[in-house]
Amino acid sequence: MEKILVAFDGLEESKKALSIALKLASFFDSHVTILNVAGQSIVPMVPSSISSHVGESQGAIYPLPEHMRDIMVKEAMKILSETKEDVEKVWNKLDFAIVFGDPASEIIKEAQKSYDLIVIGYRSIHSPITSLGNVAEKVVKNASCSVLVIR
Repeated sequence: MEKILVAFDGLEESKKALSIALKLASFFDSHVTILNVAGQSIVPMVPSSISSHVGESQGAIYPLPEHMRDIMVKEAMKILSETKEDVEKVWNKLDFAIVFGDPASEIIKEAQKSYDLIVIGYRSIHSPITSLGNVAEKVVKNASCSVLVIR
């Protein structure tokens, strides 16, 4: 196992996932990329009166305002920099990345760059319809490589 991708948002579930990924990396001498998806790069706008007619627009999609994007980048950098010092004490084959977009889609897209494993934290959404957190479920269903979901 040469390359491991860790989906990381700074929350407890992703910290557990990172911890497990680093143990695996140590065992297999793998390179680890810690990926933070800063958020959507577009903002859906829904009009105040949604038409019920089939085929009519349900709203428009606008680019994320630059100032909001800057705030998201600063927050993502803060999350990764807080983690970077601790992680570098235990493992040195590391990359850190920040991308924008739908978290599941961006994780899947990044994993297509020859990753052997995605490690992702499980966050229950307490829904009787889905059994995994929404992002983890989408990644498991659509990733081209193995996925390890950490509870």
